[in-house]
Amino acid sequence: MAQTVLTFITKIDPGKVTQLTTLLERIESNQSSNPFVPFASLTRLHFASFVIFDDGDCGPDLVFENNFDGALDAYLEDLLRHAGHGLHGIYSCCLGYTATGSYDRQKMTAYLRAHVVWPNAYHIGNVGRGAERIHQETTLRDRIEVFLDDLVTDGKIDEPLGSLRQRIQQFVSDDPSLTWAINVRPRQTIIEQFTPRAKIALVAMCALLFLPVLIPLAIVSVIVLRRHEKLDPDQFRPVSSAHVQHLAKREDRIVQNHYAGIFRVKPGWFRRVTLRSVLWVANLIARTSTRGKLMGIPSIHFAHWSLIDEGRRLLFLSNYGGSWGNYLDDFIDKASTGLTGIWSNTTGFPPTRFLVLDGSRNGPRFKSFARDKQTATRVWYSAYPDLTVQNIDNNSAIREDLFTSLDETAVRSWLRRF
Repeated sequence: MAQTVLTFITKIDPGKVTQLTTLLERIESNQSSNPFVPFASLTRLHFASFVIFDDGDCGPDLVFENNFDGALDAYLEDLLRHAGHGLHGIYSCCLGYTATGSYDRQKMTAYLRAHVVWPNAYHIGNVGRGAERIHQETTLRDRIEVFLDDLVTDGKIDEPLGSLRQRIQQFVSDDPSLTWAINVRPRQTIIEQFTPRAKIALVAMCALLFLPVLIPLAIVSVIVLRRHEKLDPDQFRPVSSAHVQHLAKREDRIVQNHYAGIFRVKPGWFRRVTLRSVLWVANLIARTSTRGKLMGIPSIHFAHWSLIDEGRRLLFLSNYGGSWGNYLDDFIDKASTGLTGIWSNTTGFPPTRFLVLDGSRNGPRFKSFARDKQTATRVWYSAYPDLTVQNIDNNSAIREDLFTSLDETAVRSWLRRF
């Protein structure tokens, strides 16, 4: 199942910010049954958020994040069918919106399409698992665990592992509501697995072919980069405790959290070109990350970077598991090079050398920078709020190996998944 990552970014009418804020608060306070945007009815949806950014110069902006299954056309149709009324109320507060009611689907669709922002780079933690499959495989694990609990109660758990596995297989086969679990599609097709690696190989071949040109270009770029790094003003400012407390109030309500931030790109064409290039490479590498990790970070469900305002600002949105502190520690410990390569092109980031050195390795200062740039999310929805990336992978592995032939060691490992 292919997944899509994008945002709709619109300018808010300055005179209607309060009206919009009130509406979003009503949605957030009752996500399950609010009449405006009933997220649970959007069966293709994984994560969604509404964030209002207002930094004084470019805002106020409304960012509507969507991580969903399939193509945009089908999702838009589903979105407007279930949430047309609420979206009309939301976008009536934005500039350029001309629909006169939720019945005016043509104008609403055109407006949303005109404001789609595709990411320059993105990561998907559980590649190839649609929202429906994630829910199904969670149900399968829960049902099998209840079955195993009943065996323990009846004193039937002490038997050879192979026999126990056969009992589980028979239980699933005999339950009409679990027949879907028998046939498993691969997470990715062969073409989907091969294409990203083929692109990297092609890029490497082209680099070798044009090496005589690239080497002097790289030398000049490094010289120019070091000049910029030495001349860049230090614009660090410590984050206020009030801002941290405001953000913390919205965090750790479930096992997942959300990060939203907009970062100003350092002035000049060189920084914009460098950032676009780094994001292009990052996206190329991220397409090969199909085992739940981004540069070694195991907690990210969906994350993406988008250059907006003609490259003057960088939008970063992330849906991740665990606490904010652990999330940032993972970035520092496991992905400092890539992290610094991206954000070293934005203002306020700790000083760097050669694009990827130092920077985020200054942990306290990097965390202060990340908190200072973070904006509180007005509305945030998760289709599976109790699951981590590892939970989802584990549930998929249970189903994928349920009816496959396993040796005794593999059977033992499989049973340990419960």
